[in-house]
Amino acid sequence: MKDGNYENLMCRDLSRVKLIIAYDGSDFHGFQKQDGGLRTVQGELEVILTELFGSPIEVFGASRTDAGVHAVGQTVHFDIPEGSVPPEKVAAAVRHRLPPDMAAVSSTSVTAEFHARFSAVAKRYLYIINNSEIQTPFLRNAVLMIRQPLDRDEIRKAMKHFVGEHDFSAFRNIGSGETNPVRTIHEFELEEDGIFLKFKVRGSAFLYKMVRNLVGTLCEVGFVRMSPDRIPEIIESKDRRQAGPTMSPEGLYLVNIEY
Repeated sequence: MKDGNYENLMCRDLSRVKLIIAYDGSDFHGFQKQDGGLRTVQGELEVILTELFGSPIEVFGASRTDAGVHAVGQTVHFDIPEGSVPPEKVAAAVRHRLPPDMAAVSSTSVTAEFHARFSAVAKRYLYIINNSEIQTPFLRNAVLMIRQPLDRDEIRKAMKHFVGEHDFSAFRNIGSGETNPVRTIHEFELEEDGIFLKFKVRGSAFLYKMVRNLVGTLCEVGFVRMSPDRIPEIIESKDRRQAGPTMSPEGLYLVNIEY
């Protein structure tokens, strides 16, 4: 089997589909399919597509988001029998079949060389914190609540040190399957929206829980427990113990993938 072409499909012409999906990650055990019957985005989508096309469909995602992490513009690709549903209409065909916490945004036809993960050139994430005394009950699974005030100016000073190409070993958790820890962050900014702080980061790719670890470190700076000037030292150390904690997943969103 290669690139999702099952043996019973190998004798048929195939069309590759690029599908953009959104999901509320609260009730998913991450994107990637797992053993034990755990509910995942990939598993849910494969069942629906297999029922739609009458043949096993394997889905490949651009980002293997963790349990509880949300997506606005996750990209997946898969192969379908040519002449079945036009690729441009696949999103509409699956839309009414998806559960309420998933949505099909759009679909297009791509070449057989396209790969949702390996063809990507950049990814954009957003992490939202409610930094106030007021709990927002309707958003409890959508933003992280932090009551202690965060120093925005100190956070912005620290952010500048992350931009560029670095070895981000100090900001990845155990369990990362990536052998190369070097990544490039193109943009990192903090937007204030009333009681909400929005951490926006765009990079070439990200290591396991890297975004949550970056935000956790920036919060340590915001609590004035860590100087912004320590960031280069932490990066150079390549020691996960030197960086801040891993923030919880509910505030994290995969915004979009660039190709």
